[in-house]
Amino acid sequence: MIKIGDFSKLAHVTVKTLHHYGELSLLRPMRIDRYTGYRYYSLTQLPRLNRILALKDLGFSLEQIVHLLDEELSLEEMRGMLRMKQLELAERVGAEQARWRCVCIKSKMKDSLHLTISPSKIFHL
Repeated sequence: MIKIGDFSKLAHVTVKTLHHYGELSLLRPMRIDRYTGYRYYSLTQLPRLNRILALKDLGFSLEQIVHLLDEELSLEEMRGMLRMKQLELAERVGAEQARWRCVCIKSKMKDSLHLTISPSKIFHL
């Protein structure tokens, strides 16, 4: 058994994160000392934590991750969820690119307005 602080350092996550994952039933401690409330983890829990972190990095919410891990989805179901996440991210990228193009157009319009009404032309009028 490994104390929560040591486990957090080993896994490169904060103690607060481990507490939060425990509250969500994503990763519960192997043992909680009944007198001190101190939490203990096992090295066998590292693969589950790594799956949680990988899914989180892919953009899944913690609620989605609970479902993914607890339902013991088949490989095909997991692929389907990853395809859905890929489509969702592609839509977000498209929306951000459209927003970026809009900002570029507005920026060019603003620049052209400054060129047509420059302070030096106002004084010559």
